[in-house]
Amino acid sequence: MKDVYEYFRNESEYGDFDLDGACVRLSEAVKCKSVSDCEDPAPFFAIHELIKKSFPNIMAAGTFEAVGRSVLITVPGSDPSLKPALFMSHIDVVPVVEGTEKDWTYDAYSGAIAEGCIWGRGTQDIKVQVFAELEAMEYLLAKGGKLKRTVYLAFGQDEETFNTGAQAISDLLKSRGITLEFLLDEGGSGMKDGAVYGAPGCTIASINLMEKGYADLKLTVRSKGGHSSRPFGGTSLERLSRAITKVCDHPFPPTVCTTLKGTFNALKPYVTAEPLRTILADPDKNEAKLAEYCLNDKDLFPFVITTIAPTMISGSSAAPNVMPQNMSAVINFRLAAGMDPEKLMAHCRSVIDDDSVELEFLQANAASAEARCDGYGYAKLAEAMEHYYGGVVFVPSITTGGTDAHCYEQICDTCLRCGPFMIPEGEKGAHGTNEKMRIRSFAQGIRVLIRLMEGTCFSA
Repeated sequence: MKDVYEYFRNESEYGDFDLDGACVRLSEAVKCKSVSDCEDPAPFFAIHELIKKSFPNIMAAGTFEAVGRSVLITVPGSDPSLKPALFMSHIDVVPVVEGTEKDWTYDAYSGAIAEGCIWGRGTQDIKVQVFAELEAMEYLLAKGGKLKRTVYLAFGQDEETFNTGAQAISDLLKSRGITLEFLLDEGGSGMKDGAVYGAPGCTIASINLMEKGYADLKLTVRSKGGHSSRPFGGTSLERLSRAITKVCDHPFPPTVCTTLKGTFNALKPYVTAEPLRTILADPDKNEAKLAEYCLNDKDLFPFVITTIAPTMISGSSAAPNVMPQNMSAVINFRLAAGMDPEKLMAHCRSVIDDDSVELEFLQANAASAEARCDGYGYAKLAEAMEHYYGGVVFVPSITTGGTDAHCYEQICDTCLRCGPFMIPEGEKGAHGTNEKMRIRSFAQGIRVLIRLMEGTCFSA
């Protein structure tokens, strides 16, 4: 695949945009250490104040509300017959792994502007999208733009943990009788060669229409322990290990959801490699073969199956000749379309088939609904992305992780997940060391958002 910047187009548009100022504002946001599980609310409210002082035209035209530590800004449009649009992201970040602080070229919360980048936590995940959305709206209002469609700007406080901030905003909007035309959240934001889809040489990027569900299942086995020379009935570690193995050995069958069918339908003209070319000649007839193909590919298998990943175990003995007492483990699942926590729990109880193994969800939610790809919001977003990224095929796809977007399904049937910032593959550093955003990529993402807002929410 070519260098990412070879796909950039129309970079001269909106030439009077204050990019230097935008970089400084994002830098200031990075300095606010708004770690999602932080007990101190001060960094979150510091971001609130930064927004208020940095975007005077938004503040003059709209209403700012603090919803807990989260933010909801309402900018009213002139035409009440148009359903509102919502542009969203989150202001919390993950912590830096303890002991790795000195591995950063620039401090993780420095917001350093250096070497053509803005550095620090949130520059990729995802204060960059928070501030890019604000920058785009501020630019259009400052230029005298007239909103015809009401716009909401919503920024959650705990996307990295429990999504309570986004849910509170969604519930608030629902209580006010709001139904959205579309929303845009983080997701995608990368290019890849289409070889994995049987389309080598075709450059692909995603507009994600759904996200998989999430579940942390805790398994607990209790025992009195004792001397390891008398392990009658098996140790708690043995029974726990057997239970984990049974779950892993009994995965759910693969399925091809509507969104994944959309991915392959969009790519069908570009697919040249076998066996996918033959399979896609009649995808409905060959759906089972398509599912099996994806299941056996390391890049595609998460799209067709509920994944199973044992991640934690605790309670083992401190000595090799002492049997452990109470032990527990956690298995993380990412639920495929059509799967819900109740089905998952019933399946695990059945395959473990041992009443001494206690099961409980630490947290769990079903896979999201599948957003519409045949409507206004998707078409406008795809057009804006294609305008600034030439030679890229944008396809509907699936987020295998989680976002705040699913919290808004109760008021929106077109929840789109697509970050407009394209960065080199080797610089993806979300949740990692040396997270940074290329200034050139930041600028191009802002252009996408300006064009999208201008085309969907402002008078011509």
